[in-house]
Amino acid sequence: MSDMQTATAEHRSWQWELVLQYEDGSLPASAWHEATLTVVTQWYARNLPEAQAKSRYEQYYHRNRRRLTNRLSGASVDTVGLEALDAIWESLLVRALGAKSA
Repeated sequence: MSDMQTATAEHRSWQWELVLQYEDGSLPASAWHEATLTVVTQWYARNLPEAQAKSRYEQYYHRNRRRLTNRLSGASVDTVGLEALDAIWESLLVRALGAKSA
């Protein structure tokens, strides 16, 4: 395998790990931001049919958002950041799916 193929495989592996964390609820609160969600949406757009990508993204987005806003032990949550993401979360997937079809 060439170095370029190895680098590509490692990059994809990193993206897949992020998607798994997003879906299983282990994504750290510190990683809950637009850059992370962009990686997840791009992975969904490249690897899933459009309807499945939208359904999975929405399901896990809301699950993670509930988890982060209802944290135990009085841990601080960046509610302003979460509200900002609420305003743009769906547009991330729409953009990623649009790039796939382009």
